[in-house]
Amino acid sequence: MPVRHLSYAAMLAFCLVGTLPLHRVFHLDLARQVRRVALSILPVALVFIAWDVAATRAGHWSFDPGQTLGVRVLGLPLEELAFFVVIPLAGLLTYEAVGVVLRRGERRRRVGGPPGDGGVAR
Repeated sequence: MPVRHLSYAAMLAFCLVGTLPLHRVFHLDLARQVRRVALSILPVALVFIAWDVAATRAGHWSFDPGQTLGVRVLGLPLEELAFFVVIPLAGLLTYEAVGVVLRRGERRRRVGGPPGDGGVAR
């Protein structure tokens, strides 16, 4: 299999490799909130998958078989289905990590942390 077939899968893997460590580094609790995460991702994913299937069948767009693994579900590459889970998950992880950083900075400002430590310079 040529490396080009891995393009879409590699992009998704890159997104996961870049954001999954946020879970551990910032002690996020998304893994314990599976229901909340699923309720955040699945309804939107289902709508966009339906839209994708309809648009692909109508010929509005297509997927280059040379850049996908070749496995198709409902006429869509497997990577396209994974996209609707991976990208929102990466977004949730990033959003939660930014929230942790902002809360830490806010706590430091309230307690009067030293400048350069997330506190306000005095």
